[in-house]
Amino acid sequence: MANRLLVLSYFEPDDLAKLLAAVRAAPLPAKTPISVGSYGVSQEICEQVRALPNGRYAPMFHVQPGWYWERRRLPGRDERVLLAQNPRTARLAGPLPSLPELLRLPSSATRVTWGVELGARFRDALRAAGASGFAPDTWQLDEIVAECAGPTGRQYRELTRGVVRGLVFGRPTLGDRTQRGFVWWAKTAFVLSGRRITPELTAFWRILDRACLGLIGEEYPEFVGDPRVAARREASGQRQLSRGGPVRRSLARRYVAGLTPGYRLAPGLGGNTRGLPRNKVNLWRTAYIRTRSAAGLAGFAEFNFRFENSKRVVMQDVLNELAEVV
Repeated sequence: MANRLLVLSYFEPDDLAKLLAAVRAAPLPAKTPISVGSYGVSQEICEQVRALPNGRYAPMFHVQPGWYWERRRLPGRDERVLLAQNPRTARLAGPLPSLPELLRLPSSATRVTWGVELGARFRDALRAAGASGFAPDTWQLDEIVAECAGPTGRQYRELTRGVVRGLVFGRPTLGDRTQRGFVWWAKTAFVLSGRRITPELTAFWRILDRACLGLIGEEYPEFVGDPRVAARREASGQRQLSRGGPVRRSLARRYVAGLTPGYRLAPGLGGNTRGLPRNKVNLWRTAYIRTRSAAGLAGFAEFNFRFENSKRVVMQDVLNELAEVV
C-alpha cells in the first residue's frame, strides 16, 4: 500500500518551527508526503516546509469575504494580456458582490462566474509567489461550508464550484496549468454525499473530483465515550461517498480524515471538552486514529495548531500517533 498522506494546517508563523521539529522527531515513514500550510502565501513558510524530506507547501484560502474579494490584483502587463484575450473580463476586475448579493443572483451562471474569478485570484497569488522564486506545491481550500447542504445549498454550491474551478485551472492565458489541491469539507455538509443526484450536484461532484488530491472531511470528534464508536460515527461522509456513483466513489478513495489536537476548544472543533488529562487524551486520540485507519483512508489532516494546541508536547503527541498509521 502506498504511504498515506499527511496534511498539517493552520498555525502561527512563529510556531511553525516547533511543528516541523515534531514532524522530524516522529517515526514517520520516509516517503510520507507531508503538506503544510496556513492562511496566506509566505516565502519564509515555504522555505521551512521545503526543508522537510517530502515537505510540500500548501497555503490555505477560504471562500468567505476578505482581501481577495476586494479587487483583482495583477501586474499591469498581465492585466493587459488578460483583457486582450477577453475584454469582457474587465467587469470582473473590481469587488465581488457581497455574499448575500451573490446568493440572491437570479443567474446561476453569473454566480459560478464570480466564483471562478475568486478562485483565479487565489491562483494569482500562487503565480506571483512563483514569479518571486518560491512557487507553492499545491493549495488548500477552506471549505465546503455547512450552508452547502442547507436551504440555500444550491447557491452556495454554485459559488463553491466556481471557486474550485478557478483554483484548479487558474488563468491559462497567463500560463497557469492545472493544479490540484486539498478541499476541506464541513462535517454538517457530509449529508450532501447521500443526496439524490441532480445535474447541479453532478457538476459539483465532478469539479471536486477534478480538483482533489484529497477531500478532507472535518470529523472533529469530542473526546468523549468509546473512541471506536466515535470513529465509526464520524466516518459517515466517507461511507456515503463510497456508496454513490463513480465520481463519488472516486472521491471516497481520496478521503482524508480531518482532526484537531483537541486542546483549543471552539464551536465545531470538538476535542477535549471534558478536561481529560494528557495521558487519557492521547489514549483516546490513538484509539480513534487506529479505528479510522482500519476503515481505509487516503490520509490524515490535522487542523489548528494554535493557542493550547501549539504547545511542543501536544504537537509531538499528535505526530507520534499519526506516525503509526500513515
